[in-house]
Amino acid sequence: MASECGDGILIDETAPGGGAGQRRRQAPEEHTICLDVDDLADVVAAVGLDRFVDDLIAAIGDAVRSFDVARVETMARAGFSYTTPAVGLVEWMPAMVVGRSVAIKTVAYHPDNPAAVGLPSVLATTSVYDTDTGRLVAICEATTLTALRTGAASAVMTDALVPPGPIALGVVGCGAQAVTQIHAISRIRPIERLIVTDADPAVAASLGVRLPSGVLADGATPEVVSTLAFGDRVADLDVLCTCTSVDVDKGPVVELRGAKPALHVNAVGSDFPGKVELPVDYLRSSVVIPDALDQCLVEGESQQLTADEVGPGMVEVLTDPAHRELVNRRTVFDSTGWAYEDLVAATRFVDEAERHGLGTRLALQYLPDDPYDPLEAIRRRDRRRNETGAG
Repeated sequence: MASECGDGILIDETAPGGGAGQRRRQAPEEHTICLDVDDLADVVAAVGLDRFVDDLIAAIGDAVRSFDVARVETMARAGFSYTTPAVGLVEWMPAMVVGRSVAIKTVAYHPDNPAAVGLPSVLATTSVYDTDTGRLVAICEATTLTALRTGAASAVMTDALVPPGPIALGVVGCGAQAVTQIHAISRIRPIERLIVTDADPAVAASLGVRLPSGVLADGATPEVVSTLAFGDRVADLDVLCTCTSVDVDKGPVVELRGAKPALHVNAVGSDFPGKVELPVDYLRSSVVIPDALDQCLVEGESQQLTADEVGPGMVEVLTDPAHRELVNRRTVFDSTGWAYEDLVAATRFVDEAERHGLGTRLALQYLPDDPYDPLEAIRRRDRRRNETGAG
């Protein structure tokens, strides 16, 4: 049997040739750290929600500004989509920091989940591997983490493209993503007015209860309007976030006639071929900034455009001073979810969890004494059962 000694190294008491006390190779630092949603809640409790989001905004911004194609590799997400027994998809999003780690987020999207079974429409898990051995370093909850990183990415781009000072923020779609969009943006700009709408009036009405305290300046509350009336309020907005679960071929979700000449839009909900939120004419009159161009052309707002109609990417906007003039123009951040952002978010989560001693450490991957023997674990089990007389 295996037990753990004082220094945390596993002792195999039945290892061949050594008897009790022979050390196996799998020390605690070789274990996989498993982080569930309670661990994420504990991390946030330990550091504070505002600080956690601030750190995530800074980490994503720094990662994008220092992005180097020779150091970071990402791939367009791929997966399976289906219509039975429900409309949905399961896809994977890989990214690698060369010489350090690989992260793969597996994400499922089922738009009917909230109403049909009371689950979020997005469910996700991220696994992190080292590139020294390919060992699974961590596996972590990524449903809440995805919402937080998506909000953080919008905050990064809003900070780059909207002048300092209080803003009027509009939100179309008041589900899970709306909460983190509003909170993250509040960390970089005071929200003086918040105007929201949703196809389900009850979801819009409940948004204020779900928002963290202090996100609105001077104790303001969300102004809930009907979907039809929202178009009349667009002229009031400095920033707009669209984060709906609109069905394929059912968009756009908002009319943007009368928008300010420098309105910035964070378009978050378009993440599937045929699923769009913004009118194509508005896109053509704006500078569209993709997070990952090839991916956006397939499933983002950019799928309505040709490649030459799309503007500079997220990396270019944050690194090239020539793009600072975009603060004076209409801009659309085509946010389909870049796998590199997920790697950054998972790394922050794992680092904070380890710093606070959180998570469960498991010998999830078997690292044998003899790397050439795939049956070692089976033989060890058989010996143990024989020695104990188990049937």
